[in-house]
Amino acid sequence: MKNIYRLLSYSLLILTTVLSTGCGEEPLPGPEDGTSETGISNFVNPAIGRDISPNGETVSCVLMSEGNFTAALEFISGGEEWVSITKGESGEAGRNTIRLVFDKNETDEPRAVKLYVQVEGYDLVCVAEFRQKMDEVSAEMQRNQALNSYMHMRLQKEYLWEEYNELAVDLEMDYTEFLNTHLTKLGKVNIEDGGVYRQNSANPGKRFIYSNIQEIAPVTKVIETMSLGFGPIFSSQIDPKGVIGLSIAYVHQGSPAWAAGMRRGDTIFRVNGTVLDNSNYKSYMNALYYSPSGSYEFGFIRDADLSQKYTATVATDVYRYNPVLYSAIIKEGEHRIGYLVLENFDLDAQDFVVDIIQQLKDENITDLILDLRFNPGGAVAQSRYLASAIAGTAHLDDIFVNVEFRGDKRQAWKFRGGPNDEDGMGIAPDLGLKRLYVIGSENTASASELIINGLRGIDFPVYLYGSRTEGKNVGMTTTQTTYEGSRYLFSPITSSRM
Repeated sequence: MKNIYRLLSYSLLILTTVLSTGCGEEPLPGPEDGTSETGISNFVNPAIGRDISPNGETVSCVLMSEGNFTAALEFISGGEEWVSITKGESGEAGRNTIRLVFDKNETDEPRAVKLYVQVEGYDLVCVAEFRQKMDEVSAEMQRNQALNSYMHMRLQKEYLWEEYNELAVDLEMDYTEFLNTHLTKLGKVNIEDGGVYRQNSANPGKRFIYSNIQEIAPVTKVIETMSLGFGPIFSSQIDPKGVIGLSIAYVHQGSPAWAAGMRRGDTIFRVNGTVLDNSNYKSYMNALYYSPSGSYEFGFIRDADLSQKYTATVATDVYRYNPVLYSAIIKEGEHRIGYLVLENFDLDAQDFVVDIIQQLKDENITDLILDLRFNPGGAVAQSRYLASAIAGTAHLDDIFVNVEFRGDKRQAWKFRGGPNDEDGMGIAPDLGLKRLYVIGSENTASASELIINGLRGIDFPVYLYGSRTEGKNVGMTTTQTTYEGSRYLFSPITSSRM
């Protein structure tokens, strides 16, 4: 009986009349003698005005007909056979029940169906339309299964520790928990994939994993970000009255804060007329750094000088990301010292790195202070490019780093240009340096540490200041995958560095 409407001609007048009431939302109209133009004097749909539960349900509709009738379904979306008429597919004149049973919607889309009735001697007419929402839990589960399956496939083939293949995995769990849940089960086998949080951290002694997956923004020609442009913010009391200052670790060049004249080290003590104190500074700290929106008027001091106060109005906006946080030339006797702060190694911002190296070359620097306190790593190719500028042309054919993959596959990256000298970065200008000074912190890791180790590997003098760096001597191979229009970047540990 399904889809019989395709074989019959509709009465346009009757169909228009019924649909104008929402396909059976009200008792159907009839002439003065009490009969109906459809042969239906009344139709009651208990699901009117709402969606069918995604978990499925049974709906019993009441039909008053002038004669024998048949009922049929038209599946509008979501395929067929997900709802059935279990009672009242046909009947005699009078009061009847049409019972419909809806299956659970385990798809990732909503679906719709129409119920048609034809009373003997009358045309086929739509009496109700039902819409069923997608099972949001099921949709999320499908996403989890898709992304977990993708990660699982790559881990089986490329993860540095083959012991992963012996694990029994759960592909239905939250994809954001998949890696940490399963990779920590390997215990000390893969301890280099992450490690243990330090005692002064928020999670002392707890294991963490470097391998990660993250949803990323749509592709653009240049990397853009939207914020005020502040780096990390540190708090401290700045006067005896309890005023709290929020000191800015850095300001991105070209950002709204930069354009407004703010610089790293500036200390904010007033936001939109409100002086900061112990009762409110934490909320402002989080709002300004993690989720800024709108416009702010700041009162701030510079160089810890309380005698002079500054103001600036900064509005959240989109700007081109530049990993060069700060650069300067310091003249000391015969020395021309270059000072460079890099936030990370980002291939999409390679032009900024090329420019700053050329500027240092043009300034004829004799020494370089490389500040990597905020640099967690990034592209090895860009790290190698900077290291080659520091080491100079005399070391282009020396080994920058030896990389070992699963199955004892090895690559030797030279200062000249990566595996087979084809990493695409080319050869950087020779800065003519004899030594390097590096400022590091617990945030300094991976490609940042590689500069230190790569130069020390050729006996190039590197002097390290600050706190102990992360100690990440493993590398990642990143790929992208898509699901339902969203893009995800997956970065598992696939190599070790020697």
